[in-house]
Amino acid sequence: MKKLIYFVSVILFLFNSLLCAQTIDDVLRKMEKADSELTDLSFSLIQEVFITITQEKSSITGNAVFKKPDLFKIEYAKPEKQIIVCDGKKIFFYQKEFNQVMIEDWKSLSDKGNFPKGIYDFSSTIADLRKKYDISLIKDEGKNYIISLVLKEKQMQNMVINLWVSKENYLIEKTEIKTDTVVSTVSMSDIKINKGIKDSVFKFKIPKGASIITSPF
Repeated sequence: MKKLIYFVSVILFLFNSLLCAQTIDDVLRKMEKADSELTDLSFSLIQEVFITITQEKSSITGNAVFKKPDLFKIEYAKPEKQIIVCDGKKIFFYQKEFNQVMIEDWKSLSDKGNFPKGIYDFSSTIADLRKKYDISLIKDEGKNYIISLVLKEKQMQNMVINLWVSKENYLIEKTEIKTDTVVSTVSMSDIKINKGIKDSVFKFKIPKGASIITSPF
């Protein structure tokens, strides 16, 4: 009898493992399809950062607009007003409080890996992610699937990325990046897709009297 119970348990374990593998493949396939149909999107965001060593917490709110292939604009409202705009060639960092602008070549900056290409990295495909990360489905939670991405190559600091993927449209609604020292969470709301956002939205005009500072990158 014990052998029978053990055998059944093993079969159920293997079945559940296979089911999960099929489910994550299905989720990723639908995410890729949703991405292929996406031309632009906008959303409100709340970014919360927790530093584990000091137990410090901070919160940033703002709005973001993205358009394929490499246009984006992020406006932070709190705690400080800042604007980051990329027109596909140049990227502008503007601090309103100090009326300062930093300008950088976008291709050079992104090639060096010194700047994340936004919450939605249109240059990456699911195939690219599979090469870089071990991807798994960790939870089926209400209206979202939660998937985990773990770097295959070991680095000095461990990093895990969790993504909350909408079951309705298979777009990412929340991201969580965890390292040994920091947990950064970005929650998105009021998501709008394919509204025909014009390229002019991503044109940045340097404010009158603004000083241009040297890039540290």
